[in-house]
Amino acid sequence: MQKITFKGLTQRVIDKKEDFFKAHPKRPDFHCRSWFGKQLRELCDITALHGYSQVVRDGYSMLERSVWSCAVVASTISAITLLMISWSWTVETPTVTVTETTNYPTWHLPFPAVTVCNLNKISATAALNRAQTMRRPGNMTAAELSAMFRLFLHVTGLGEVDPVRYRLLHDIMLMNNVEIPQLMGEFTPPCSTLLERCMWKGTQWRCDNLFQVVNSTEGLCCSFNYYGLLKDNYPKKITVSVPKDPRRVMASGYQTGLSILLQPFGEDYHSTDVATYGFKVMIHSSYDYPDNDAEIKLVLAGTESFISLKPTATYATEDALSFTPSVRNCYDRQERVLSVMQRYSYVNCMVECRAANIYAKCGCVPYHLPNNGSLRNCEMSDMECVVRARDRYLTAVPARNGSVERLSYGTIVPPCGCLPGCDKVQYPSEMVTGRMNRTFSFNALSFFKDIQLKNQSLVHIFLADLTATHFRMDIYQDSLGVLASFGGILGLFLGFSIITGFEMVYFFSIRLLFDALATNNGNRNASSENHD
Repeated sequence: MQKITFKGLTQRVIDKKEDFFKAHPKRPDFHCRSWFGKQLRELCDITALHGYSQVVRDGYSMLERSVWSCAVVASTISAITLLMISWSWTVETPTVTVTETTNYPTWHLPFPAVTVCNLNKISATAALNRAQTMRRPGNMTAAELSAMFRLFLHVTGLGEVDPVRYRLLHDIMLMNNVEIPQLMGEFTPPCSTLLERCMWKGTQWRCDNLFQVVNSTEGLCCSFNYYGLLKDNYPKKITVSVPKDPRRVMASGYQTGLSILLQPFGEDYHSTDVATYGFKVMIHSSYDYPDNDAEIKLVLAGTESFISLKPTATYATEDALSFTPSVRNCYDRQERVLSVMQRYSYVNCMVECRAANIYAKCGCVPYHLPNNGSLRNCEMSDMECVVRARDRYLTAVPARNGSVERLSYGTIVPPCGCLPGCDKVQYPSEMVTGRMNRTFSFNALSFFKDIQLKNQSLVHIFLADLTATHFRMDIYQDSLGVLASFGGILGLFLGFSIITGFEMVYFFSIRLLFDALATNNGNRNASSENHD
């Protein structure tokens, strides 16, 4: 039997340990900083990014490397700054309105609503006749009561507060059981006498077939092609003949538009806000409330006026409508329902907002503002409150009467949540007026048949051209636009591309995996050689 000594056993253990370490060599220590520096140097050496290879190029002095490093850092900072600016523009202006075409056919657009208001708000004859039939204090004459009816117009911004006369007229109206809207309906000159002749697209029509009585910020007026109300005011016998949608024209020129002969009845003037005889012609969208936002033309008695229209239309794309209303800063037609008006628009929303504001203040709505019948009409006892709170319904922004310079758009919350309409049609206009004289005229003789011209006004409203300007509201940049913008900035300053981005990912992630695999393969090969 072989005898094994302690010394021999110890030597055999040492030999086995040496054989084990030869078969499994120790892995080299991993130093993150040195590895990162190595990878960064290799990336700068082979990348297509501008200037990076110059920083690590062999043979350059430290000064040269510093110059190139400053250039690279400056370009990188500039690129990042421009990227932030570009992104802020995209966030702050999500939508943009551009001119799509200046040759949009006008027959695709509705003809505007034309609302005619007599400058004389109260008929002197009607007011005097009504005053004679009303019960009144014993010391008051009918003429004095007729003159007091001018107090009704204080709601439109005329006159100063007169609480004593307000109370007196209120008591007289209570005594006779009448209200302001009822009397204003009686006092306003009727459309049948205001409109003497009407011609539409070269064909003479009965005026009551074209015009209806509507309420406006000017009081009761006569309106053509108006569809803003939920229910029209045409006589029942002609309702079936009224088009369901706003009328359109297929040509330009005054012979193809609307022509109306107006009778001012200067001898019947009682109360007016303009020191002349004539009419206010309001041109607006067919679904908008007749408001001061409309194109307003003053037509004087005894004149012939030509009002030419150059409409513009704006629509929103599906991409723009995909944003919320607060982001795109507009409402689509069906996104918000109004209480009185048929279709949403900024004008309709604002006029209902004014009515709501004055109702919240005084508990009533003036007769010249929209009312669906659920709100109480203002009486003379409310007139003092209404007149003192004029800024709630006469200004552009209710309850704000400051100058525009002091108002910042970003700090103003839209009153009543009103936003502009995404789809809208506007009718910029120009007017030419001359003294009317039929002595030498031979055109449209039948239009003036059996009419003795004295102080009448003839007005022509027509399209000036066969084409209109069409605007498109679209998103400022889609995802492809953002990619192109960012890529252009990075490419201009740094020469960056998709492949360059892959190189960065590769050198600092995938390359680490391949280095680890290479190290393991080297260790296995070394182990195999030791075993052999």
